[in-house]
Amino acid sequence: MGSVGETEKVPTTIDRVRLDAFQLVTMSALPGALAALARLNIFEALAKAGDDAQLTAAELAERALPGKSINMSYLSRLLRMVSGKNILREVVTTTGDKNGAPVAVERRYALEPIARFLVDDPERGSFVHLLLTYQSPGAFLQTWEHLHESVLDDAIQPFARAHGMNAWEFGKHNPQFDKVFNKAMAGNSKIYMRAILDAYHGFEDVKVVVDVGGGFAAALSLITARYPHIKGINFDQPHVIDVCPELPGVEHVSGNMFESVPSGGDAIFMKYILHDWDDESCLKILKNCYQALPAHGKVIAVDNMLPEIIDFEGGDPMALQVDIHMLAFNDSGARERTERELVKLGLAAGFNKVKVVCKVDLLAVTEFHKA
Repeated sequence: MGSVGETEKVPTTIDRVRLDAFQLVTMSALPGALAALARLNIFEALAKAGDDAQLTAAELAERALPGKSINMSYLSRLLRMVSGKNILREVVTTTGDKNGAPVAVERRYALEPIARFLVDDPERGSFVHLLLTYQSPGAFLQTWEHLHESVLDDAIQPFARAHGMNAWEFGKHNPQFDKVFNKAMAGNSKIYMRAILDAYHGFEDVKVVVDVGGGFAAALSLITARYPHIKGINFDQPHVIDVCPELPGVEHVSGNMFESVPSGGDAIFMKYILHDWDDESCLKILKNCYQALPAHGKVIAVDNMLPEIIDFEGGDPMALQVDIHMLAFNDSGARERTERELVKLGLAAGFNKVKVVCKVDLLAVTEFHKA
């Protein structure tokens, strides 16, 4: 007769398609658990403990939430769940009695490489604020229940349906949400801008770059740090520019990109701008960029690029996924585009040549040349 604790292998039948289908319908547990652990400072505590740290749930609770009353069973369940997704690493030690029967199990947890992107890092960037933005109960989570309505009636925009205003207006009326959202954009920008600057060398001959929709100048500060000879002009709406930090070599200018774009730059940089708008709005922006540039100038645009044919080995599935975020959260015709669609927009705006120079994950760096 068997007993609890014996390690005899139990016969198991697995249907991978059935299991994957079940995962699809239960996958909301993963971002929910990640957001919970982020709010509990678990990733921060593990990172601060050192690269090789392996901590028990109790040790993590003491470091992350000192003096707090903790339900250790609940915390342990969250830690095991994300370990099952290879986000944390579970290290198990079993002690036995004199006959070798297991009597105690100790579980320790360590950061896997992917989890380091969930540790807040003001210098290198992080995805943690983006996670918390998408998991915000008073903002984005309510949007999904209205997604199907937009298919049935294109006058319905899911975010506006949920909140009575679009996402941009919502941010203006909810300063705390706006703060987290801006941190999310800055954290994402810092991670990907470093990778883009490693892959793309089109800034080498640029003297002045205008960052249209530059936010807190996270991207621009990395460009000017990599290329100290470049002068930067950070261009955004007045309520954003008013709270921008002073940066060496960077001038902050407020305005409306649909009316005009600051001149004086031989390159205009736009990251995550064109995908926020419909084709008509993108044409207005690109035409204003064209007018602001000298004869030899260029626009450097970074956006997620949709495939004409899906490549499951690259970033294509992720680009398609982000495209649904644009559908759900924006009311301005926001969408990701294919290379063919970007070329069509650029030529219609007057540019002589449009080409994708390189890709980083799902992001494409596209140049719009005036001459």
